Amino acid sequence: MNRDTQRSVYDQTYHRYLEQLKNIPFKDEAKALGITLAGDEAVIPYFGEPVRLTPAGLVDESGKRPDFSDCVVICRYLIMACEAKARDKTWVAFRDFPDAGPLTVFWRDAVERPIAEAFAGRIDALSSACDALGARPPDTDIACDLCRQFSLLPKVPLLLIFNDKDEDFPAAASLLFEKRADGFLDAESQAILGNRLTIRLTAGMNGE
Repeated sequence: MNRDTQRSVYDQTYHRYLEQLKNIPFKDEAKALGITLAGDEAVIPYFGEPVRLTPAGLVDESGKRPDFSDCVVICRYLIMACEAKARDKTWVAFRDFPDAGPLTVFWRDAVERPIAEAFAGRIDALSSACDALGARPPDTDIACDLCRQFSLLPKVPLLLIFNDKDEDFPAAASLLFEKRADGFLDAESQAILGNRLTIRLTAGMNGE
């Protein structure tokens, strides 16, 4: 697929999502979604920054449309969260979701492994990168070298568990969702969200 064809497919997908969003009564759903309303716009917290759903589409703080991958995650969240009934907040691995199977290799290679490789022997750098994205220590006690909870979308936190390399084992990173996450995002959108977090965490690290 050439770049122009890919862009056309992306635009068609994006505008299909926007059409679905027109039918959502955000005035009634704002509290359940964890978003706010400002006139005819909905404001969605995403990676700690506001993204606005305007009549013309999604815009970030600079007034530009976010990357396509981010648009997919935000749109899927807004569409699915209105129907979400799940309540289980137990932390689970991505592979434990019923529809995750075809994406588990992607999750390993594009989400968890890059974090482990980028921050092996650099746990202070990982802590700083987490802080920069607004992560905090979780309420639960987990035996590991570093653990941080991210609030990337109002109802979809992620938990990072990191163990640094030692004489016997390489560094390892795990990203967990709450079990209810598949009520807010499908497996593909979960995988995209994990990848977007990894990209933000590791930005600038691999070239050092």
